[in-house]
Amino acid sequence: MPAIIDQNDPEGLVSTGTQVTDLEVLVPLWPFPATPGDTDRLDLFWSGVSSDTPVATADFPGPVDSAKFPVSLKVAKNILQPDGQYQVWYTVTTSANNAAFSERRTVTIDTRPPSYNQQLMPLLLPDDLVSGVINEAYLVGHSDQVELRLPSPVYLDAKEGDVVDLYWSQDNPPTTSVVASATVTQAQIGMDDIRIVLPGSAVRAPDRDGNFYATYKVRDRAGNETDSFSRETPATVALKPLPGGDLPEPAFPQADIEGYINCDEAPWNGIVVRIAFVRSLFEYQDQITLYWQGYRTLNGADPIAGTEGVFARKVSAQNLTDGYMDVLVEPFIPHIEPIIEGSALATYRLTKVSGQSGASYPGLVKINRQWPSGEICGPVTQTAQSGSRREGGCKACRRFNRFIARMLQRLGRGGKGL
Repeated sequence: MPAIIDQNDPEGLVSTGTQVTDLEVLVPLWPFPATPGDTDRLDLFWSGVSSDTPVATADFPGPVDSAKFPVSLKVAKNILQPDGQYQVWYTVTTSANNAAFSERRTVTIDTRPPSYNQQLMPLLLPDDLVSGVINEAYLVGHSDQVELRLPSPVYLDAKEGDVVDLYWSQDNPPTTSVVASATVTQAQIGMDDIRIVLPGSAVRAPDRDGNFYATYKVRDRAGNETDSFSRETPATVALKPLPGGDLPEPAFPQADIEGYINCDEAPWNGIVVRIAFVRSLFEYQDQITLYWQGYRTLNGADPIAGTEGVFARKVSAQNLTDGYMDVLVEPFIPHIEPIIEGSALATYRLTKVSGQSGASYPGLVKINRQWPSGEICGPVTQTAQSGSRREGGCKACRRFNRFIARMLQRLGRGGKGL
């Protein structure tokens, strides 16, 4: 019996790292040891080498001293590879050349971490956690916890007994220790449904609101652990609301009086979202997190996957002097380019240095990236359009023409409605 293996483990799993040293095998005293004048030869065998070649041998002249048992033999480290399942057994041969065989014992060597060298995919938030915001009402209504789920399909080489360790931190990768662990069952693997609970105590422990990241690692029974943290799952903690209710919606200084940003404003250079400082709430080093989402319609419906973005900024002394902060939504791809004739919604969350936070109402901007000719404008077409823009007249004239076109649309004289 290998000394480091749990006798109740049918797979005989060797803890990772131990295969870099010789494997100690403990052999008990056999039923009929040699008597005076005879000698027993003990041979140890390993299925990774030829079955008739012992990997260790020892002689025991009679009378055999039972106090020396179990006796230790070694399997050399150079044959403890590659990964796989092996058999170890021994024989006792008497002076009369009679041999007795032990039962074979399975030994499993596994040095590959779960998921191999692939980074684990991000955890999934509950469907009823609106906008990923964890507030007091949610925790009260969900037994003071947030149930997270590993994505489907489950990670590569998932096995019963794997341990999922959950991390919760405002930093990515996390700078905090494990906040929860869960042991994977075969039933969960079969159902492709592995879950882990983020306790409310872990959410409250930092004693502040703001943006947090849930990440995890997986450790198998041999002790192999994934090489890196999983991809992050962002969530917002809002347990310490600011006084006065929701903050006002952000503005879009590039938009015209109708609330449109069009080709003349060169949206491929980014779209500015302006956050006005109100109610004396904004202070130096407070954090503002802007959330952006593009839509196919002009009224913020039918979201365009991939256009979403999160932009975190710190309030500077200059921001306080100006009385506002401008956040530039960029790059053009992926946040703006898919929006041809549609809209975008922007909201922001103010997180105070003190830990309190508050969210804004959503601000809507309409985006039209088509010239009057119907051609789509963008950074590549800008030069080509320069001649046609001159032919189209002054900028104010083009805006007036677009205004008239939209009025005609409202009167039902063709085109898309607002």
